[in-house]
Amino acid sequence: MAGWVRWLLVLPAAWLSWVVALLTGLGFHWIAEAFCPPAQMISDLCVAPWFDVVERAIICGGAGLAAILITMSCTLIAPSHRRVVVAVTLVAGCAVAAWMAFQLDAHLELGAVVVAGLATAWWLQRHGWLGETRAEERGRQGRSPQ
Repeated sequence: MAGWVRWLLVLPAAWLSWVVALLTGLGFHWIAEAFCPPAQMISDLCVAPWFDVVERAIICGGAGLAAILITMSCTLIAPSHRRVVVAVTLVAGCAVAAWMAFQLDAHLELGAVVVAGLATAWWLQRHGWLGETRAEERGRQGRSPQ
């Protein structure tokens, strides 16, 4: 696939990754609500004492999953400069998460995003995904030594 096509796919892949994480989180939330006793459902809201903790864990998990999927998809789809892509993705993702955290008082979710994003970047580095791509190798080999 042409390199420019892959660059065009980076942002849609990030958006699709976010949608997958959102739908996964909503699915887990729906499952958690199914365990709420009928006597503790008021206006279709679960008021069970345990539900707030479970709901917060699901939201943190969804935020972390979004960070993982977005970081991986952007980095792996990029045809070159993957170290730069992972760094830009981390900085942009953490900035968006920080803005949302301060708007919504969601600091625990911010921590989940930062930890998940950094762990994903570390995993990508450890497993060799941030090295030179074939396109970068071909470009380097095509240049004459100076």
